[in-house]
Amino acid sequence: MRIRQLEFFVAVCETGSITQAAARLNVAQPALGLQLKSLEDQLGVVLLERTRRGAVPTEAGVIFLEEARHIIRRLSEVRRRLREFAGRQPRTITLGLTPSLTTVLTGRLLEIVPERLSNVRLQIFEEFSHTLLDRLGRGHLDLALAYSVPDGLKLRRKPLLQEVLFFVCAPGSPFDHPQPLPFADLTEPNFVMPSERDFVRQLVEETMAANRMTLKVPYQVESMQAMKELIARGMACGILPFGTIARELEAGILTVRPIVSPAITRTLSMVWSKDVAPAPQERQLATIIEELLAVMCQEHPAFTAPGSALIVSEPK
Repeated sequence: MRIRQLEFFVAVCETGSITQAAARLNVAQPALGLQLKSLEDQLGVVLLERTRRGAVPTEAGVIFLEEARHIIRRLSEVRRRLREFAGRQPRTITLGLTPSLTTVLTGRLLEIVPERLSNVRLQIFEEFSHTLLDRLGRGHLDLALAYSVPDGLKLRRKPLLQEVLFFVCAPGSPFDHPQPLPFADLTEPNFVMPSERDFVRQLVEETMAANRMTLKVPYQVESMQAMKELIARGMACGILPFGTIARELEAGILTVRPIVSPAITRTLSMVWSKDVAPAPQERQLATIIEELLAVMCQEHPAFTAPGSALIVSEPK
């Protein structure tokens, strides 16, 4: 069994197609097919079910997929650490941030990290939390800051802060009012939200269901910028964190109202893979991030440390 065979198998599972996997890996399709057949012969099980629509892992294939990803991640980490030890290149750390954190955290990180971690090259990726966790599980990220991380994932996590969500609308809309918005009134507006996989939407809808209420979501959009555009046009309202709308609030493009009775909050966690122990540079980066978030909790009423009393007020 060779590592290349494992990479071929994982690529087919991720693309759902031998043809697409061959294109991704830049190998001939017949050669890839032969390697997969050889892998199945060595293991004595059928790993893939070939259909007209593509290829999907069998029950045995699902089990092997998890192990194959683990082996590939571990080997990649060993190679990277050996290169760093030999002094051939600086440590590259891939960090995942949500859209709400990119606005308030990226600039500070890129300013501080080169000063305190001169041997680190930081790469930042912006995605919604559920996508960051997927990328982390596949070994495409070293570290992520994600909200409302569910139980049952093979990830390490450390809660860092709590964040309150705000009702967002266009200035001058029927819902623009200086007073906080009672939670019960969330049934009135039309909302734009990401897909049902999004953790903010799940949090809001679970809270609504617990109170026997239903949210009206005629617009489902996976782009934060497009969501804000719909809200600014007065076509829909939103329930969003402060970081995603800070610039629009300052420019007067959007306006917010605190949600009360109850407030809607979520927990931000630092997340690592359980498969690979954090390198010293990653632990140092984690310390820097925690320091910056502590400052954010002091600067913005939307953020509080875990366990602190939550004060809901409109951000200025």
